[in-house]
Amino acid sequence: MKITLLASSLLLLAVTSHAATNPLIVGDQKGNARAVMSAAGELNNVPYEIKWYEFPNAAPLLESLNSQHLDAGLVGDGPLSFAVAAGAQIRAIQASQYLGNAILVKKDSALHSIADLKGKKVATVKGSAGQNMVLNALHEAGLPDDSVNFVFTTPSEATLALDNGAVDAVATWEPYVSFAVAQSGDRIAIDGKNSPVSNYLVATDSAIASKREQLMDFRERLIRARAWGVAHPQAYASEIAKLLRLPDAVALSKVQRENNAPVEDYALVEKRQQLAIDTFTRGGLIKPGLKADKLVDASFFNVNGAAKP
Repeated sequence: MKITLLASSLLLLAVTSHAATNPLIVGDQKGNARAVMSAAGELNNVPYEIKWYEFPNAAPLLESLNSQHLDAGLVGDGPLSFAVAAGAQIRAIQASQYLGNAILVKKDSALHSIADLKGKKVATVKGSAGQNMVLNALHEAGLPDDSVNFVFTTPSEATLALDNGAVDAVATWEPYVSFAVAQSGDRIAIDGKNSPVSNYLVATDSAIASKREQLMDFRERLIRARAWGVAHPQAYASEIAKLLRLPDAVALSKVQRENNAPVEDYALVEKRQQLAIDTFTRGGLIKPGLKADKLVDASFFNVNGAAKP
């Protein structure tokens, strides 16, 4: 216990020494991390400045990371695969289990399975967790990737396209799923809870080199906050509702569907990330040869049961 307390004190001292001149610049998606960290009290007494920037989805966030305007950000495994395949110097330093993806259809739609979507129009964001979910479902059903006609758009435009009948289905994530169900009466045809994926805290290689102490501290705060959020969904949802101006019921549904329980097992994280890579590689969307260990920084995780250095 004394050794652990000493190590924590040394980390806090190292982080504090950089606080005045070395703020941590973090990109968030729809309150992905900020809300739960705030609700859990993990943004209190932080010994360095955190500058937050909100993004509607992963694509612009990853662009900002790649251009060095951010140090870290919250993204899914699919978008991370695309970014690194395109040359981005970004690596995952914390992972959570994410269950909030879904394929939505209109309430009275005759579509109920991935096989029913054959030849149909599916709106999603290119290279997103939504596209990854559709491609995985097709693969599991033994159907080719071109069985559906993808319509690439933004998350908000995708659900609007479903409402006006321009597409047959939408592959998306939270809070878009819960909002569409509550506000438009849309129905979840395929639920992401049956296909866990990873939600990441990622950082640029330059930030890992120059701000490792801050990233380690922020990572531990996020892990504690994620665990708190799973145990206290109502309190977490109340914070999400205020931050994103969502109806209380939508915020609670978002929190409960996502789960976001922290995952420290590097082998599991690596396995899930490789599945995402393989899905996009199989479809010819990224070049073969990309390996998960290039995307996930093992030094931040427990590897083979060993503690992080």
